[in-house]
Amino acid sequence: MLVDKERVREYYQMLKEDFADLCHADSEYTKMWIEKAKNLQLVGAWYHYMILIRKAKEYIKKECPCYYQRFLSLLKRF
Repeated sequence: MLVDKERVREYYQMLKEDFADLCHADSEYTKMWIEKAKNLQLVGAWYHYMILIRKAKEYIKKECPCYYQRFLSLLKRF
């Protein structure tokens, strides 16, 4: 399956720009963000997915550590 690299990059950047929104008390947005990130896996962009999740973990751990455990538990569930 061929992946449109430009569209993957745009989608990746869009999700990366939404990191700040992961630091909200409402976990629904975080769930939606994780589901969107999983779309990278579905189209075969595993590398982008893994980098994105790693950077999201780093961002949350640094900027809003109170939500870090919630993010990890949501990752395991979805």
